[in-house]
Amino acid sequence: MSAEVEDKEVKEQRPKKPLKVVIKEKWQIGVKILELLICAICMGFIYDPASTAGLGKSHMLHVGVMYTSYTGYMVINCVLILGRMLGDKIPFRTVSLFAVTGSALFLITCILLTVDRLYLMKHYFYHPNMYLLTMMTTSIIFAFINVVVFAVDAMFTFVRKEDF
Repeated sequence: MSAEVEDKEVKEQRPKKPLKVVIKEKWQIGVKILELLICAICMGFIYDPASTAGLGKSHMLHVGVMYTSYTGYMVINCVLILGRMLGDKIPFRTVSLFAVTGSALFLITCILLTVDRLYLMKHYFYHPNMYLLTMMTTSIIFAFINVVVFAVDAMFTFVRKEDF
């Protein structure tokens, strides 16, 4: 009985790791969660402008790339995070390749949405629908932020050669 009590006391008295060490160990999870949140923000801001302005009717290819980028990388990052939680090790080259591809897709999405924004600004957006233009611009800005986050993630993962 006393051995069990001593084991519990030893476990409770483990020294805490410094913040720097914790950040070095968990930075990949933090970046993946950030990427996931930015994807969700992008999706939330583009949904109303895309459906209300009829982007699917006029620019179906643009909408296809946009939804593939946003929802696809939400799924990919969820799978990577869940795999990490289950104790799976994903090779650093695979994680870097996902990040580079995500950066490229989000950059293409930014360009296509900017073109759509200019098109819609000329033809559809007037005073009552001006909030849609602001929402679309916000989604473009967050998509560009995600380009940078994906690129930094790919660079650090590949340079440090850390499996996920």
